[in-house]
Amino acid sequence: MPATQKKVFNIVVDGIRSMNMERSYTAIIEKDNDQYIVSFPDLPGCMTFANSLEEAYQNARDLLPVYLEAMYENGKSIPEATGYEDVRNSVESGEDEDGEFIGKLLVSARMPGKMVRTNITLESYLLEAIDRLTTNRSAFFADLAEREIRKRSHPV
Repeated sequence: MPATQKKVFNIVVDGIRSMNMERSYTAIIEKDNDQYIVSFPDLPGCMTFANSLEEAYQNARDLLPVYLEAMYENGKSIPEATGYEDVRNSVESGEDEDGEFIGKLLVSARMPGKMVRTNITLESYLLEAIDRLTTNRSAFFADLAEREIRKRSHPV
């Protein structure tokens, strides 16, 4: 086969919903006795507990994508995020008399999506070079597409 002959193959890429690959939600951090409580006012029931602020931050970062994925998998609509400045905590609003307000935290997570099969056409030498770098073409193209979309969406 000539080096410039094109090959057609199938790849699976992660769906990107209207260029919103990530969404940021405001988390409220409160302290009750010796425990930190992190909640996301836009996402009822999305909360985690921690023994330190560092652990609270990490737990919030770990929880948000899992929670959003569960909502997506269960067919629930994922709400838009309220602006950081517009989010009030339960202590400020008088809903919680026991917790001590510690602060607000903006946490970002990749939006869940479904896998979509697509066909592309490439020069054979490009495909061979990709195959020398990876055994997973789909992951390679998905990563490349995300980086390029970010670069073109947010030019420096």
